Amino acid sequence: MIPNNLKEAIKELDEELSKDSKEYLLENGALSVHHSLGRWIRNNWGLWDKEDNELKSNLKKLGYEHPDDMSNYIIEQYVKHLKSIRILEIILNA
Repeated sequence: MIPNNLKEAIKELDEELSKDSKEYLLENGALSVHHSLGRWIRNNWGLWDKEDNELKSNLKKLGYEHPDDMSNYIIEQYVKHLKSIRILEIILNA
């Protein structure tokens, strides 16, 4: 399924990525997965397609024109999401 917006993209990544993959992202950042997860996002979510789907259109509205930049933005936002979950866990377990 191709997500329509960033919120759906984050939800999709959260459901699909393993715990180890999430830890790797937290430790190494978005650029470390540009040629793996980034490529998968670009190819499977239609970021290379000539026609704009809703996700691609929404990313263009944010100023992202190139699929590499789009996938990197999605992954960066996902890493921020993971960090916020980690912070909440720390606070709740304190």
